[in-house]
Amino acid sequence: MADSTPFLVINPHADDKRLGKKVDNILNIAKEVFGDFDYELTINIGDGIPISKKAVKNGYKTLVAIGGDGTLNELVNVAAKTDIKVGMIPGGSANDSLKTHGIPKDFRRAFEIIAEGYYERFPVGLFKGDTERYFIEMVNGAFIGQTAASLYDRFEWAHGELGYAYAAIRVAMAYKPLPTKVTIDNQIVREVNLSTFAVSLTDCISDFEMMPGNHPRRGDFAIILARDIKGMGLVKLILKAINGKHIQNEKVEILRGKHVVIESEEPHIWESEGEIPSRKATRIETQYIPDAVNLIIPKGWKYGLRKKERDKEKKKVLKRQAPFDY
Repeated sequence: MADSTPFLVINPHADDKRLGKKVDNILNIAKEVFGDFDYELTINIGDGIPISKKAVKNGYKTLVAIGGDGTLNELVNVAAKTDIKVGMIPGGSANDSLKTHGIPKDFRRAFEIIAEGYYERFPVGLFKGDTERYFIEMVNGAFIGQTAASLYDRFEWAHGELGYAYAAIRVAMAYKPLPTKVTIDNQIVREVNLSTFAVSLTDCISDFEMMPGNHPRRGDFAIILARDIKGMGLVKLILKAINGKHIQNEKVEILRGKHVVIESEEPHIWESEGEIPSRKATRIETQYIPDAVNLIIPKGWKYGLRKKERDKEKKKVLKRQAPFDY
């Protein structure tokens, strides 16, 4: 087996199981683009980790996630701190990481980008709560985490922006901010009634423009902290971000740091890249780890783009035009 032969990890349950109906087409396109490849389908959440570990043990050097952000996150957790390359194919309902990294929502073009083989080294965050997980986008807690969990627990039928908005409204009406201590780089920076919290490695977090100016290789996390906001105030906060507007609110702060600790007597729920890594921990921490994972991206892609500009440049990628001069 050649080192360049990719191994595909396909989640047929992604996008409310709609991806499963596209598997045959995906395999046909992969055969046309790659020639040789191997693949395996996941069955349950988390299967991407043991499948990828087995592929790496068998000598594969390129892992390709075909699914949503959760599937990609599982592959990143195997490839972090190694020389393994990770590619992304759009298959989920959100595909936040693919938007961030300029991957078009077109199977053939996304496969071609992987075949072109250009990659760059990116940082990861290490999250420690009920479990330990690496992430390449962000971790959300408090209200955002609880809303994400509700999409698993109560509103699993809800998809897209409208579904998320419905879940957010239902959760917000009953949400009570919890007394929480926030420590950044070993200094207690805030003791607040925490409404929502996020730790991010990227500039705009897909279409959620919450943390202006944060480049994924800037060298630390962008941290958003919202306090003393309840009810519809929480809903307005999130909907503004979804609409592509950076949040400006006297109760919302943007902080920076490499190591973040969150402590509370009652546990917050935490969400990361489509999965729920912690529901019960009263102490969680995240650590910034530079130059940790090889991500395959379009050559010339840059970061810090607002939504409209990013969409324009993604059209160039789709048409096989260089998005930027390089």
